[in-house]
Amino acid sequence: MRILLLSNKVPFPAKDGSSIAMRSMAEALRLNAIELHLLCLNTQKHYREPAEIEKHKPEGINLEYFDVNTNVNLWSAGLNLLSGQAYHVSRFRQEALTKRLIELLRSTHFDIIQLEGLPMAVYLPEIRKYSKASVVLRAHNIEYQIWERHVEHEENAVRKAYLNLQTQRLKAFEKKSLEKVDGIAFISSEDQKIYREWGGRSLSTVSPCGLTPEENPPISGYEAKYDLVHLASLDWLPNRQGAEWFLKEVWPLILEARPETTMGFGGRDMPSEFIEMGSENLWLYPIVESARDFIGHGQVAVIPLLAGSGMRIKLLEFLAWGMPTVSTGIGAEGIAIENYKHGIIANDPESFAAAVVYLLDGKESRQEMQIQARNFFEENFDNQILGKDLIQFYQTLI
Repeated sequence: MRILLLSNKVPFPAKDGSSIAMRSMAEALRLNAIELHLLCLNTQKHYREPAEIEKHKPEGINLEYFDVNTNVNLWSAGLNLLSGQAYHVSRFRQEALTKRLIELLRSTHFDIIQLEGLPMAVYLPEIRKYSKASVVLRAHNIEYQIWERHVEHEENAVRKAYLNLQTQRLKAFEKKSLEKVDGIAFISSEDQKIYREWGGRSLSTVSPCGLTPEENPPISGYEAKYDLVHLASLDWLPNRQGAEWFLKEVWPLILEARPETTMGFGGRDMPSEFIEMGSENLWLYPIVESARDFIGHGQVAVIPLLAGSGMRIKLLEFLAWGMPTVSTGIGAEGIAIENYKHGIIANDPESFAAAVVYLLDGKESRQEMQIQARNFFEENFDNQILGKDLIQFYQTLI
């Protein structure tokens, strides 16, 4: 079987949740002997140097990528108001990738063309014109839902009005795109349920992100530098919003109950107001070279997410590493953990802080959660097995 994947970023190396999901998909297919081609945008925001791409790209994958600028700016955001298009996705339509896609479709037969995320649905007209392949949209999230949740917490009136308009456009684009493809691979059962409630008619399956167990062993042997650890890409607004909520509303409650608590707080593009909050208890790291090493130096991890959709890749990694975790319900969406067994879910500042203190003061509880989290990962998220299941779905479309 020959498959073409289109993605809006290069997933080698994978440095954030969505690129980890893309790398996971490529690896799952490769492990199942699929002939795989990738066409990717190499955006300024998530730019990868050619040398590091080559270093981390698995053997046997045909990869092409195009350096482009998809950054949000006031001028293009303003002009977009006149277009009627959803700015969230329209900026990913790029001439270089369009041209190469047409050339490739004219010269090569593909059994499946998979769109890695909603933004790549902007290329559906070319795919339908130049290929007879079945088209699958891998829905990483219900995209409009993320922005609906974010807008709820937006305080700036002008920004809120603009985002409301764009969210409505995005919702319309998303619904139309899901009906134009031959199949949908939802990353979570929750997202598939939403689609069915819409009355969606395309064939669909649930294909969560997985990891290779051998490449993600349990964390061990690290010196405990911090009690708590947090790591997220703060250039993504929901992550920044959740981090602000934690620092302003949860962290003071933790210190009140347990004044000696220390925390390592990491995040790319950390805003200055976060950095100013640093103290002898709160250590801030705008640059983190290794997520695994950073998390390994803590005893408990936190995922304070207030908006989002799909599946939380960060939680998946923490489960694989056997890391005791406290998360909001949204931070654990897409992964059906059992509360207080595989992790703890808490949605308000008081219960979130209490859960953190419970784990920090309970060594035996942490140790048991480490074992149960790893077992849950191995039973449900082995990448090769997930890839095999997805290929069976593909075969129903060919």
